[in-house]
Amino acid sequence: MWATVIARRAGIVIFYVVASILLAACGGAGSVPGGGSHPGQTPPGKPVLDNWVTFAHDAKHTSASAASLTGSLKQAWRYNPVPLSGNTFGSMFCAIATTAGVYTHWSQYGTTVFAGGPSYDGLSTSGAHLWTYVEHRDYDEGHWLSIFNNEVVYQDDQQGFLNIGTGAVVSVPGKPWGTGFDLWGETIPDPSGLYAANTFLADGADLFVYSLDSTGAARWRALQQKSTKYSQDSNGGLVLSNGTLFYAANYSDPSPNSSGIYALNSSTGAVITHVATTPVSEMSADANNIYLVELPSNLVARSQSNLQKVWSVNLTAYSFAPPVLANGLVIVSSFDGVEAHDATTGKVVWTSPVRASSSGQYSSSMFAALGSSTLLVTSFDALHLLNLSTGAEIWHGGVAGAANPVIVSDPALGVTVYVTDGTGVIALVPG
Repeated sequence: MWATVIARRAGIVIFYVVASILLAACGGAGSVPGGGSHPGQTPPGKPVLDNWVTFAHDAKHTSASAASLTGSLKQAWRYNPVPLSGNTFGSMFCAIATTAGVYTHWSQYGTTVFAGGPSYDGLSTSGAHLWTYVEHRDYDEGHWLSIFNNEVVYQDDQQGFLNIGTGAVVSVPGKPWGTGFDLWGETIPDPSGLYAANTFLADGADLFVYSLDSTGAARWRALQQKSTKYSQDSNGGLVLSNGTLFYAANYSDPSPNSSGIYALNSSTGAVITHVATTPVSEMSADANNIYLVELPSNLVARSQSNLQKVWSVNLTAYSFAPPVLANGLVIVSSFDGVEAHDATTGKVVWTSPVRASSSGQYSSSMFAALGSSTLLVTSFDALHLLNLSTGAEIWHGGVAGAANPVIVSDPALGVTVYVTDGTGVIALVPG
């Protein structure tokens, strides 16, 4: 369903348009069958090491892994979070994973304002619960976790660092914005530092973009706004490429910085260039361009050198997820299904009738497995594995209505796919 979602905080109503398709949640701990149709399979590739450590896999948000995925999947395990005593489970948002563990973001609430809030679990790769951390804050937007310096980073109602093995809070240097609460937004981990943005003003800091160094200390702050309470950036997209941090902003209160796309020097935060537009999706990047959806409903390629349009094509509808970038293709979901565009020209290379499912503004529905030249799509009825070159279906089956698929490739054990369905996280393996 394409709908308008209303977010509420402290009696204030904030409207933003969400192009999302409702989930048909699986629920319970039932099995996921490994069957389904098999029109054809590609030879398996040799497993390589590739972890999924942030939203859309990497700093460029390509949603492309070096993993190989060639056919059917079966459930290995399922994990449903357990709230604190007296609290009620809210929703499972998303999970990232490595060959060492799985790290989930979910919410819970209780009888008082700060009884629960944003919650995070660490799991073993076999699905065993290792630790839980609860923020005891009051507002959760469902942002993705990141792994930075072997720590789990979260940014929902505050920014924090957790020991990846124990979930214990890791102390980091103080920040000049001087608040341990009320920060929301995306984080991007990179060897050069951590990049993030605050996209909502409640009782803490105003909106801005920032970077931390390798110790977690503040390195720079940019695009500082002077907003009124409850101002927001309803897009807040970040992507890092070629030493430049790109930021796509859609401000409700554009003062003093206007909405549009900014290119920032990743070392200093200095603004390199800006273009006025209305971005409505997250961005992805290859070596030359950035890709995103801009109003009214256009998939746009912009040059990283000057942010000028390289090409633009209209979509029947759009999702908030960053376009998948793989094998010279820019792949997006629309009302009619999945469509792949040539990264150089924007021309349609192939289409598929599979309609991707998502779970809201910060969700995703596809990833590319480069080792096998395949694309996995979450949909209402099942998971669909497509040929990356043609869009032809290779297999479908498994979990109906799931979203946020990620894949981890382990040289010793092969691949594991993780999806969420609003209730928990499900691990699937070939078979």
